[in-house]
Amino acid sequence: MQKTIERIAALRAAMKQAGVQAYIIPSSDPHLSEYTPAHWRTREYFSGFTGSAGTLAVTETKSGLWTDGRYFIQAEHQLEGSGIRLFRIGVSGVPTVVEFLREELKAGDTVGIDGSLFSAADARRMECLLGEKNIGLKQIDLVADIWTDRPPVPRTEVFLHSPKYAGMTCAQKLAVVRKELNSRGADAQIYARLDCVAWLMNLRADDVENSPFALAYAAVLPDSAYLFIDTSRVPQEVMENLTENGVAVRGYDEIGEFLRTMPEGITVLADPAGMNEKLYDILKENKAILVRDGIDIVTELKSIKNETEIQGFRTAHIRDGCAMVEAFAELESRLNAGKTVTEWDVCELLEEARRRQPGNHGLSFDTIAAYRENAAMMHYAPKPESCKTLERSGLLLVDSGGQYVDATTDITRTFALGPVTREEKECYTWVLKCHIALATAVFQEGCTGGNIDILCREPLWKHGIDYRCGTGHGVGTFGSVHEGPQNLRMNNKTILRPGMTITNEPGVYQEGKFGIRTENLMIVQEAYENEYGRFLKFETVTVFPIDIAPVLPELLTEEELNWLNCYNRHVLETLSPFLSGRELDWLTRHTQPLKS
Repeated sequence: MQKTIERIAALRAAMKQAGVQAYIIPSSDPHLSEYTPAHWRTREYFSGFTGSAGTLAVTETKSGLWTDGRYFIQAEHQLEGSGIRLFRIGVSGVPTVVEFLREELKAGDTVGIDGSLFSAADARRMECLLGEKNIGLKQIDLVADIWTDRPPVPRTEVFLHSPKYAGMTCAQKLAVVRKELNSRGADAQIYARLDCVAWLMNLRADDVENSPFALAYAAVLPDSAYLFIDTSRVPQEVMENLTENGVAVRGYDEIGEFLRTMPEGITVLADPAGMNEKLYDILKENKAILVRDGIDIVTELKSIKNETEIQGFRTAHIRDGCAMVEAFAELESRLNAGKTVTEWDVCELLEEARRRQPGNHGLSFDTIAAYRENAAMMHYAPKPESCKTLERSGLLLVDSGGQYVDATTDITRTFALGPVTREEKECYTWVLKCHIALATAVFQEGCTGGNIDILCREPLWKHGIDYRCGTGHGVGTFGSVHEGPQNLRMNNKTILRPGMTITNEPGVYQEGKFGIRTENLMIVQEAYENEYGRFLKFETVTVFPIDIAPVLPELLTEEELNWLNCYNRHVLETLSPFLSGRELDWLTRHTQPLKS
């Protein structure tokens, strides 16, 4: 904690010299990424909080860290003794960052931000709200001179993502984007999000841990397209492929000058939520062009998977399921032999098994292997030197996923390692009922993620229980494990469409006791059409057994019990042709039907 205290003190000294009375540090990079390269983990550097989501605000006398329900327990532990107050987002009575600053600062004061780390939409919103109190907002980087041992900007080698898996060439995608732009009365769009650039250009790299992206920007114009990237990391074959697909390559740092000198008279459709404030300002300052705010077309297009991508999700999940069977068969063997097994060992077993699968490209996020009360922390990250040893009792929650050339996976299972309490069994069964309710849902076309979310929570709400996170999120194709714009959250307004991916992951998290989550990945499909309209449903593509040991069958309806048994039988039938020996034996035993 001493380092955190010293770093906050250094930041306050820099604030005083710069003439700002507060400074805000988000969890972001210039591409507004969810998972950031180490070079931009500024909020973690100053606060000591390692979660993926959070905002640090520092005034002359106070400091606070805002994070969501996934990280309440983790943040409380990591901030202890730092002098940084934890603000729990979404809890009644807790102010937002801006509300806190409006209360703490006085008229004439100034808040500093690094404009490259905030979306234009967020920066403008802050500027407006602070302005109501006559508090200014200033773009200034106070970090560079303090963080002297900062990790370098990554520059891993770029490689092609074959149309064999993407389903379309880069040129075909550019044509679709131009058609969409034209339909909206626009000529051009700039792409800053790394997943958008990766999808559009059919390029991948390893700049972001567990996410196969390259630090780059892209621009699409009526008769040209550009990729802005460190050219020294682009192999000749990739350069040639880009040229063949109509893409000109420029240096990463040339994006600003490009925006200043875009062709006169064109209309640029800009997404303020998808471009950082620094670049958005440059774009708006170019008076030769017309800038109109609108949606990010690539984000919308890539959310709906084509048939090639959908098939990729199906096949990748078979390989991923086989890897998990291999890992858990080994885990069971070690436990039965009386060997010492820790949460960290579980993480290593899963990573090793996945890496042996064809087409694997590592993990899609750091594995969460959480035993007993550790599982109450939704994004608990075990460390080899400080993690629990497994015993033959209680619940083990494992949330993991892999990156494959044909898809990205994300799956959570909760296992009974031996006897569990009545409370644990009840909560496990209620979570299962939630999961089944969503998996079997049929809903009318036009429904949003917000409309559907309630279907999953209702079995828990009956018992006065809820979970402080969304019910599900989109997943990319060899891309981001969290992909929008669709998600299952009560405030989500994105209409669910056939071809969209979405996870199904309700849970119960009892601090100091246990955590339970059951997660599968689903694809939105057409169900049927009649005189009342078009109806949609979900196809579950994850194939790995759901543990029946903690289930209380008397709490399940006949339909729910049938669904569980049918799902596990489907897992057995799908994976067994690819397994043998100990793995097949494990799978067979863990897919036996549950009797009422």
